Amino acid sequence: MIGLVAAALAGSLCAWLGFAPTGWWWFPYFGLAVLAALLARSRGIVRGALLGFAFGLGYFMAGVSWVRVSMNEFGGMPLALAWLSAALFCAFLALYVALACAVTAWAMGGRRRPWRALPFALVFAAAWTLSESLRAHLFTGFEWLALGSSQLGPFAPSPLAAIVGQLGLSAWVAVVAGYLGGAAAVADTARARWWVLARVVPCLFVSGWLSLLHPAEWFTEPVGPPLSVSLVQGNVAQSMKWEPAKFIDTVERYGRLVQASRGALIILPETAYPAPLSRLPPEALEALRRHAVDRGGNVLFGVPQVDGGRFHNAAVTLGVDPAQQYRKVHLVPFGEYMPLRGPLAWFYANLNIPMSDFTAGERVQSPLAVGGQHLGISICYEDAFARDVRRTLPEATLLVNLSNDAWFGHSAAAEQHLQLAQMRAIESARPMLRANNTGVTAIVDERGRLSARLPGFAEGVLEASVQGRRGATPYVRFGDWPMWLAALAILAHAALRRRRDGRQGS
Repeated sequence: MIGLVAAALAGSLCAWLGFAPTGWWWFPYFGLAVLAALLARSRGIVRGALLGFAFGLGYFMAGVSWVRVSMNEFGGMPLALAWLSAALFCAFLALYVALACAVTAWAMGGRRRPWRALPFALVFAAAWTLSESLRAHLFTGFEWLALGSSQLGPFAPSPLAAIVGQLGLSAWVAVVAGYLGGAAAVADTARARWWVLARVVPCLFVSGWLSLLHPAEWFTEPVGPPLSVSLVQGNVAQSMKWEPAKFIDTVERYGRLVQASRGALIILPETAYPAPLSRLPPEALEALRRHAVDRGGNVLFGVPQVDGGRFHNAAVTLGVDPAQQYRKVHLVPFGEYMPLRGPLAWFYANLNIPMSDFTAGERVQSPLAVGGQHLGISICYEDAFARDVRRTLPEATLLVNLSNDAWFGHSAAAEQHLQLAQMRAIESARPMLRANNTGVTAIVDERGRLSARLPGFAEGVLEASVQGRRGATPYVRFGDWPMWLAALAILAHAALRRRRDGRQGS
């Protein structure tokens, strides 16, 4: 029981301190090392799965239980039921960690002698990597709190993401933590345990050395002249956004902010206009277009679109270049569409989310050609998924995300979302422009660093100049395949060793 409590506490602290807004990038090494040490000392697959589930439940409850805000404050669900739904969601996510630990425990079984720290670490990291990848894909996926996305900041190995991606960083953290935890588990004296702790220093030194790398310059180069951009943050309260009586106020607010914008590319947030494009006042659209043309540029804004009775969450351009559009592909379950309506009837009966019946756009859509650049568009949490952003590459020279994190109030969601966007910038070696209704509206450079941002929950326009880039990093070319193959090879080798040891034991 004490072990399960320790695992849950380690998971909670790992998410709370290791990710934004705290952002202690080094802490996940220690938090995950606790899980690894408990796992290395445990016996049996069931015990391993329970330890993983306890860690995962603490990890996700501390990190993403803010999902209850959208259900309760904006979806009308009773608070107790919203918390129950959030807890069930976190418990489901914890199953992925339980799976990783069960696989590790299984691979450890059947050996006639204790595992050494390094083989244990490799198996633990391989199982973690594959389970995290499974979480990113199964049931449309949920990539939030991916371990690699914590690795941002001074002396963090984040530049390596241009080569191995976010998943590769997750594997790195899991290898180091697994080695520390595995070595600590077999240390039988206080001096040996301190020696294990001392091994953290060279690991973090390696991370610091990796932070000096600049893969963006290795694999990509500037293209075209710098582009002046204006990112608009309307700060429209989520509780008022879909109120018909406030519609004109919203249109006028964005009209005023656009008129105050000086960039050749003006970007508004996701569903900035909370009504289908066909129903927007023609004079408001003409004012947007005219201002963009007067500046020799374009305006890009989020708006619902209706096509043959189907609604799309879209981004549309107006200005000197031909009008273009992007329709969101990766929809948010329970927010933009409602899966399993029969089994989850009790859930939907207590939830009222506006515009929750969108249709996904075509999977392959060309980047938008605007202002001499090619924009790789993502809407809402699409930039949390590396595979969604990679669809536009290497053709896209700039990455653009339109979001509305007002759904989650003043929780950590917006800052965590920004971390994921920073990873997409590093992986692709391209700037990321983010226009968010209440924040974080920001510009991330090709190294994943914040160039500029607006304060949250404030109306404003972020003015800047950005440089597009062309070329393809190794991660853009190969994606997660190298990490998948390496993890599978490690587990296959462990399985063969387990089988051989079992035969020798018999």
